[in-house]
Amino acid sequence: MSMDFKFIPIAQLADKFPEGSWWAKFYQDFSDEQLAAYYEGDLTLPSLNLDWEEHFPHHKEVIIIFIDGNFTVGNLYNKETDGAIGLMVIGNLSAKNIAVGGQEIYVSGNMMIEEILCGSYNHGETIVKGDLNATVLVQDDQYKVKVDGTKSIACLVNVWEGDGILHELPVDIHEVLIDEVFLDMEEEDVDFSFDTLVSVIKEGRSVIKKLNDSLTREKIVHVYFTHNTINEENILKLTQSILMSNDKPSFDFQEQDVFFKVQQKHIDADGDQRDLSVYINDSRHHYYIWVEDDHSVGLLRRTVDEGAEWENITEESQEQLTELSDCWTILLTCANMAELYLRNIEVQYVQDILQHPVIQELYSEEEENDGFWDGSKCYSFRQAHTDEDGDYLHARIEILTPDGAYYFYTLDNETYISRHYQPPDQYGKQDISYLNLRRWEASERYFSRFKQFITQKIEIGVNS
Repeated sequence: MSMDFKFIPIAQLADKFPEGSWWAKFYQDFSDEQLAAYYEGDLTLPSLNLDWEEHFPHHKEVIIIFIDGNFTVGNLYNKETDGAIGLMVIGNLSAKNIAVGGQEIYVSGNMMIEEILCGSYNHGETIVKGDLNATVLVQDDQYKVKVDGTKSIACLVNVWEGDGILHELPVDIHEVLIDEVFLDMEEEDVDFSFDTLVSVIKEGRSVIKKLNDSLTREKIVHVYFTHNTINEENILKLTQSILMSNDKPSFDFQEQDVFFKVQQKHIDADGDQRDLSVYINDSRHHYYIWVEDDHSVGLLRRTVDEGAEWENITEESQEQLTELSDCWTILLTCANMAELYLRNIEVQYVQDILQHPVIQELYSEEEENDGFWDGSKCYSFRQAHTDEDGDYLHARIEILTPDGAYYFYTLDNETYISRHYQPPDQYGKQDISYLNLRRWEASERYFSRFKQFITQKIEIGVNS
C-alpha cells in the first residue's frame, strides 16, 4: 500500500485544500517533517485505521490522508477521539461503517455508508459537500456532521440522551445498537461505549440490530369499523366517533383530495331540519348519502360540471358504485385511525398541564417562552390568546424533534386534542393524514415521552 501513496510535506498541498475545510481555514504553518499521505486517482481499501499510533502507513509523521479521487473502504475508524489522522477525499466516499472522532473528515462529493456513521466528541467534524446516505447516524451532542446536499438517514441516534428517530418514529438507543456496546445494561443511564463499537467494527461485525422490529406496534389495535357497508349503522357510528366534537353537529376533513362531511340529524340556525348524512366530493362527483325515517339509506350523485343535476343512485349495483365505495372505505379507515389515536391524549390532561404553575412560570412580559429542553427534544407551550391582528390562537403544546420537525397538540375543541405536523426546515403546520400511520404513531410516542419528562419536571419544581 505504501508504494501507491506519495508522502509529501503538507505545505505542498496547500493549494489543493478546498475552501471551507479545516486545513484551508486554520492550518497554515507546517514544517517539512509533517507529512500528508497523497493518493492520486480512485482508491479501494478493506479498512483504514486513523489512529495516530498506526503511523499510516509506516510513517508516524503523517497527519492527513489526501485522496485525489473516489475512495471506497470497508470500515473506517479510530478509537482515540482527542486527535487523529485527518482524511480528505476529493470525490465520493463509500464505506460499510465509519466510526471516528478527533479530526476532520472532508468529502467534496457524496458520502455513502452501508450501515453506520458514528462521530464522537467535540474534536472532530464530518463535512460532506454532496449528499449523505447512511442507515444509522450516531453522534453525541458535540460531534458535528455538516452536509450541503441531501441528508438521507434511516435512523438518527443521540448518544447522550439515549434516544433517536427511525423512519420518523422515536426509538430508544437500545433498540438500534447491539447490547455489547453498552457497558452496563442494568443501569438506567445509556453508558454507551464508543471504544467497544469501534472494536466490533474492526472485527467485521455489525453493531446494528434488526431495525424493522422497532417499527411494530406492541398493543392490540381495536378496530372501530368492522365492515364497509353503506348503511345506517355505519353512518351513526361516524356521528358517534371521536371526530364529532361536542360543540358542533358535524365534522369535515380532506383526505387524498377527497372532501368528507359527516352530519348529525339536527335543526340548524335557520330552523331547517338537517338529515343524518354524509357528503363526499372527489375530483369527478358530489355524493350525498342520507338516512330515511324507515332507516334505509338514500344515495344521490351529480358531476362536478357547472349546472349538473342530482341523480338518485340508490338502486344502482355495487359494480356501478365502485368510485363511491372507494371513497367510503377511505372515510371509514380515517375514522378508524382517529379512534385509534385521538382518544389517547385527554383534553383535561393538556388543560391541567398548561395551567400548572411550573408551566405558568415560563411566561412573563420580560422573557420569551423557550420551553424545556431534554437534550434532544424541546417542549414549548402556548396559552390561548388573541394576537396583535385580532386572531384568536388556541392553547397548545409543541414538541421539536431531534430532526427539526414539530408536532403540535392543540386545545381547539372540547372532545379531543388536535394534532398537526411541521416538516424539518419548513414553516407552517400541516394536517396529519389519517392514512399516515407512521406519523400518527410518531405523534403518539413523542407525547408519551413528553408525559414522562414533564412529570419529572413538575416533581422537581414542586420539591425545589
